[in-house]
Amino acid sequence: MRLLPSLLTFAAAASMPVASEAELIINELMQSNIDCIMDDLNEFPDSWVELYNAGTSGVSLSSYSIGIKPDGSDAYQLPSLTVRPGGYVIVYCDKVGNGMHTPFRLDSGKGAAVYLYKGFTLVDKVEGLKKLPAPNISYGRVVDKASVWVYQCTSTPGHSNCGCGSNEILGNPIFSHTGRVGAIGFSLSLSLPSDAPDGTEIRYTTDGTEPVATSQLYTSPIWIGKTTNVRAKLFCDGYLSPRSTTHSYISLGRDMIMPVVSMVTAGDYFYSRDKGIYNEYNNGTVNNQSYRQDWRRPVNVEIFMSQGEGSVINQLCETRVKGGASRGAALKSLVVYANKRFGTKRLECEFFPEDAPGRTDWKSIELRNSGNDFDYLYFRDALIQRNMGRNADLDWQPYRPAILMINGEYKGMLNIRTRTNEDYVYTLYDGEEDIDMFENWWELKEGTWDNYNAFKEFYSGTGQTYDEFEKRMDTGEFANLMIMELFHNNLDFPGNNIVMWRPRAEGGRWRWIAKDTDFGLGLYDRTYAYKTFDWLHDNNFDKDNAWANKPEHTRLFRRLMDVREFRDMFVDRCAVYMGDFLNGRVIGAEIDAMSSAIKPEYTRHRALFNPWWPNYDEEVRKAKLWATDRTEFFYTHLADYYKLGTPRAVTIDVGRTDDVALSINGVPLRGRSFDGKYFQGRTLTVESVSNGVTVDSWRVTVRYGGSSSTVQTFPGPKLSIVVPSCVSLSVESVISQSGIGEIGCDGDGEAFDYGQAVDVYDIGGRRLMHGVPVSEAVSLLTPGIYVVRHDGKAVKIAVK
Repeated sequence: MRLLPSLLTFAAAASMPVASEAELIINELMQSNIDCIMDDLNEFPDSWVELYNAGTSGVSLSSYSIGIKPDGSDAYQLPSLTVRPGGYVIVYCDKVGNGMHTPFRLDSGKGAAVYLYKGFTLVDKVEGLKKLPAPNISYGRVVDKASVWVYQCTSTPGHSNCGCGSNEILGNPIFSHTGRVGAIGFSLSLSLPSDAPDGTEIRYTTDGTEPVATSQLYTSPIWIGKTTNVRAKLFCDGYLSPRSTTHSYISLGRDMIMPVVSMVTAGDYFYSRDKGIYNEYNNGTVNNQSYRQDWRRPVNVEIFMSQGEGSVINQLCETRVKGGASRGAALKSLVVYANKRFGTKRLECEFFPEDAPGRTDWKSIELRNSGNDFDYLYFRDALIQRNMGRNADLDWQPYRPAILMINGEYKGMLNIRTRTNEDYVYTLYDGEEDIDMFENWWELKEGTWDNYNAFKEFYSGTGQTYDEFEKRMDTGEFANLMIMELFHNNLDFPGNNIVMWRPRAEGGRWRWIAKDTDFGLGLYDRTYAYKTFDWLHDNNFDKDNAWANKPEHTRLFRRLMDVREFRDMFVDRCAVYMGDFLNGRVIGAEIDAMSSAIKPEYTRHRALFNPWWPNYDEEVRKAKLWATDRTEFFYTHLADYYKLGTPRAVTIDVGRTDDVALSINGVPLRGRSFDGKYFQGRTLTVESVSNGVTVDSWRVTVRYGGSSSTVQTFPGPKLSIVVPSCVSLSVESVISQSGIGEIGCDGDGEAFDYGQAVDVYDIGGRRLMHGVPVSEAVSLLTPGIYVVRHDGKAVKIAVK
């Protein structure tokens, strides 16, 4: 139990006395409304104020305004509505700014205030509020018109105040077992905290609803013999009750191979006709189903990362359905919001330890149903984004598949993803909040239009220089985004699913956040040979796919490609990425890894949704084949459209496993080798990236038709060569001998342990053996001088 700051003495100073001729007064308010009242928009407003007509005649609201600043600068004009004598009206404080909805919400913290004006005259106020004791608790006059204010034992919006107030709030019940995923079959005990007053009782529910004073009374342990959600709450006459404590006990009947998200709430909030966010009722209007609304509903969210262990998150949140066409899928995507008004202002969890390590400060996350890919791979967007995002500079959405449980019922899989709004920037950019952000070229999400309009005017002209673009935007990051989208043939972009943002500080440049690329990678059996560059430059190229390539959508990219420096960078990166990670070989391996990781659970997921179609293994096979075929086609398509030379096979250090790190035309290789193509007549510059290993020279082998070939060695750590007309070009780096110790060896390899695996090079730097035991290497070598490398060190040996 907590004793709240005394309000009875404070109340007289906090509100204005009610004059005998008073008309409209502030009678009750709630700083954090969870689900006490629902408004005319079918939402639970963030907060509310009840006004009471204390006079003897009707009062028109149009004479009144309400605000939260003492100078009245934010006072909101109330609409024309008559309040009868002794009547009540609710003002929804939810930042909507229309009708009975104010453009502000009440502060839930210390010092909150509300001011009521008639014309320019302040007629009532409540100020100096303390931090709210708990959500869904109102503060009001002990009875209507009274000058004493109290926290209400029972909130009564639109009705007479109850006459019962308290300064004391009860604590939380103690559970003998915290929520978990795993073995069940035990008795759950609930107990009172040590400071609970006499007469306190525990009420609980197992159907997801919030316990009330008439819910099941706890008298003996609860048997947990199946998946069960328990919500428990303390009640005592004359005391305030906080929100319930919730724990989920989940039995999957199998090993847990991915996180489990348990949502517990009143079932009506998901499924009822008038309130349910998953309901299909449309009130007789086409495409107006409940699931197409952005209604938010309160849910308790628990997230379990490991079997048999407690949750990493257990808190009251809000959720809503998200998405466009994908809302029609049987399992809808959801957004989960943390909220200070609900008690915990962040989702404090390292959701993505590999791709966002150390990031634990999330305002919201998505649980995504894979969008257009719902019936297919179920990770297409995550695959496309991850392939580029892990290997190049790009703002992208990390991914983690998870099981969704709603009120103990298995709902299948949703993918935990970051948002693509201001919450993404806040978490991934160390709390950055002062930003401009736009979506789909016209929708202002944060900030102002000023810089965006100036930027748009700039690139709508002609004759811009690369430096002028670079001053305004991150050209490299934009190039990476475009390469990813164009290679995967996403025709739902760039006129759709594009988000751009910039810090508003001086010099802040535009960047882009990747999202919803599900339309790519051959979705709906779209051919790998689709001429995406032709489509991008001609809105009439494909009338069936012409919503996202209008001239205003593609203008920025087209203007950039008119600038030689950007065009060179774009072409170089396309070729380098395809020889490094953006190719059928790497993408196919990622498809195998991602599909294998989810398949055991995905089989159960699919049993809920159209289990007869499609064949999952066939979808995996088709996606891998598409990526392979697309790689070959994209070389030719890029060369044809931009009039580049013929793509020629090029390999650089293929098979090398040592520490040599390389870049091609300034683009670092992520895989430490290159196996792809480059364009005939184009200069290829290969350079060793400093990491403690120095390249002395380069051995270049050019193969022509038949058995004809040439081999040349070029000295220095940097190689520049114009790709000739050839069948293939092979480049091999020759490592420096500097720093290598020289020892004698009589042939038995005594300088090393016999079992050590080593790499062996000839004196010119050509690798002869890889990962072989010393004893085997020595037995195979002919007499001579060799370099042996192991664990980053190298020695020169003489085999006799």
